[in-house]
Amino acid sequence: MKIINLPIIDSANEVEFKRYFDEVYLKNTFKIQEFPVKIFPEDFEHICYEYEDGGVYKGKFSLRRARKMLAIREICLENLPYILIHQIQQENKSVCVLCESAEFALYLVPKTSAQGNYFRIGTIIAYGKKVEEKIEKQKKSGLLLTKISEVFSESC
Repeated sequence: MKIINLPIIDSANEVEFKRYFDEVYLKNTFKIQEFPVKIFPEDFEHICYEYEDGGVYKGKFSLRRARKMLAIREICLENLPYILIHQIQQENKSVCVLCESAEFALYLVPKTSAQGNYFRIGTIIAYGKKVEEKIEKQKKSGLLLTKISEVFSESC
């Protein structure tokens, strides 16, 4: 058994979360293994919003998701254990960075540019109901990777 520390943000104020996102994620550089993770202002919605009743995409601020925002940083700093799942069934062939102990998943979309390979945030999942069942389903949804660089050995 290993004890890990999962920082969460103790706030219920959307404005404070946005300010924190801007300070932590937009003003710093992050990497997963050796690859940059590029974070853009619009990623705040991908991280902190969820479907609203009636199916409105990213229509509702989610305190559950927002409070786990720091898990992204902790994964990049290698402070949280994770497994990599290449979502080959998806059109964008994203990589699920599954942190089972934190009940959290970060989806990264591989990108290639003239400056090199990098990842862009797709979304996060802060698991709620039936967490064990959902995590097992997630593990079976793609190919397990040993290194994230494996996604760039194929055509993105």
